[in-house]
Amino acid sequence: MRAIPQKIQILKFIGEQGIVTLSDVARHFLCPDKSSYIRVALYKLGIAHSKYPEIPNGIWFIDNPKLYELLKLYYPDFPQLEVRPLSLGRVPHCLELNRIRTTFTQTHLITIDEWWSERCLWALPLSFRANFCSEKIPDAIFWRRRKDGSRQKYFLEYERTLKSKDRYDDIFRTYAKRQEVKDRNVIYICATAHIKEELQNIEKCLVKSGRLPDAGLYFQFITLEGFYKTHSNNPINEDKSHEHNKELYANV
Repeated sequence: MRAIPQKIQILKFIGEQGIVTLSDVARHFLCPDKSSYIRVALYKLGIAHSKYPEIPNGIWFIDNPKLYELLKLYYPDFPQLEVRPLSLGRVPHCLELNRIRTTFTQTHLITIDEWWSERCLWALPLSFRANFCSEKIPDAIFWRRRKDGSRQKYFLEYERTLKSKDRYDDIFRTYAKRQEVKDRNVIYICATAHIKEELQNIEKCLVKSGRLPDAGLYFQFITLEGFYKTHSNNPINEDKSHEHNKELYANV
């Protein structure tokens, strides 16, 4: 197997996530002091970029379909992604997901064995996509490698803003019907404590009305701040995050 150049690995990360910053790439590849090198690599690859408020060097995205063809040369099984118009309204959501992914994959608390972003899930053929998820496509699916070598599947949702209550009713019940959803393996990371409380209340209402069997079976709700405190590799937070970590991955 031939070695895959780092610039191709960077291209793959951008394809998977959709929109990135130089800091996102540097953080993900553990080279925080190489933003200049990364910027040059992105220019050479032909990655498009656009100015964005308060972000040095703006945001970067793929607008050339030939770059996806290049990816397939190195990753033959990579989904066939398509160029999408830049949606500025989705930028904050996308950039936070980049940080969430990198925090998960670099934390010392768990080992991430595989990661599928929403973009890649949508790009799969419908028949094959059903092997990963049916109906509702989450923001990401990842697998945690246990110490015994087995794997646990997780569904990740980042809630930056609240949807309507009726929509959550439908989403929660759809998740609950999936055979692979169990042991609280649907993780909702909530931008604020208010969003977390609202989602917990909706779950309670569904249980009370008999539309969910019980609370705490399928979902766990954590704030964005709590997630970073728990999973960032910061010795200062280790003692405080230990009990929360036991709860987050209990019984799985």
